[in-house]
Amino acid sequence: GNVRVFCRVRPYLPHENVAHACEVVSPTEVRVSSNGEPSKTFKFDKVFSPSASQEDVFLDVQPTIKSALDGHNICIFSYGQTGTGKTYTMEGQKGAPGIVPRTLQQLFKDKNLPTSDYRFTLSMLEIYKGTLRDLLVPRPTRLTDPPAKRFVENLTEYVIDNLSDALKFYRKGTRARSTSSTSSNESSSRSHCLVRVNIVRKSQLDKVSRSKVWLIDLGGSERFFKTQAWGKVLEEGKSINVSLTALGDVISALQKKQAHIPYRNSKLTQILRDCLGCNSKVVMFVHASPREEDSAETICSLTFAARARGIHL
Repeated sequence: GNVRVFCRVRPYLPHENVAHACEVVSPTEVRVSSNGEPSKTFKFDKVFSPSASQEDVFLDVQPTIKSALDGHNICIFSYGQTGTGKTYTMEGQKGAPGIVPRTLQQLFKDKNLPTSDYRFTLSMLEIYKGTLRDLLVPRPTRLTDPPAKRFVENLTEYVIDNLSDALKFYRKGTRARSTSSTSSNESSSRSHCLVRVNIVRKSQLDKVSRSKVWLIDLGGSERFFKTQAWGKVLEEGKSINVSLTALGDVISALQKKQAHIPYRNSKLTQILRDCLGCNSKVVMFVHASPREEDSAETICSLTFAARARGIHL
């Protein structure tokens, strides 16, 4: 299927000046104006206004989740600059769960269908400064640098039999993730966080099918020279940028239907090779800031996402 791209514009925070630099003009269009420049309009499969609830957002993802139980690999990822609500969309907060907890809930709700028997396992990893970390080992350590494929094959896997176990392991993994403060965000995620649910389905005729759900919260996409970052945070920003550039190159090659797709250029794209292949369903959330001072970054993010929308897997 096609890569589906949703745009979510975050609401203003109490201390911010309302400038309407990024406006939702229709259910599928968003317009960005930047310092007197002509405004740019971007079209997506769906645009969520600042008033959209977590429930509203998940409703549009639900059909994709259901297709994982039918044997499709699926990938949902959030993209955008730091402070635009990527982690809020994926993880959520107390009283407003995001896509990951809602997906886990949906899987357990749908697995009780009488026609098949399902088994789920959960794994979590982080890509931090270009290195892979298993977030569900008792004490996450940065491992030696194996090829991404081998690392992913050897990830800790917990069998999850019920929603409360699944959420317990998920919370354990999120607590282990690397965060640090940038001027864009107090506790900014300085890494990519990937949650994987492996699904094994056994039908009444004993036919076995396997599928994977990848749920990915990408590190901030901003160009680091703008965020007054230095030292460790600058290093983190550089390596996030390297992998997002590699992702951009893969998206560009897929869009142009090139014979060679440069998956090998980063750990992130090596891992995503799995879910950017055929028989996969991909949903990308691009996050936009309403602030005028962010409009150049917003345009970069939306341009990237608009390219992804043209891809047919």
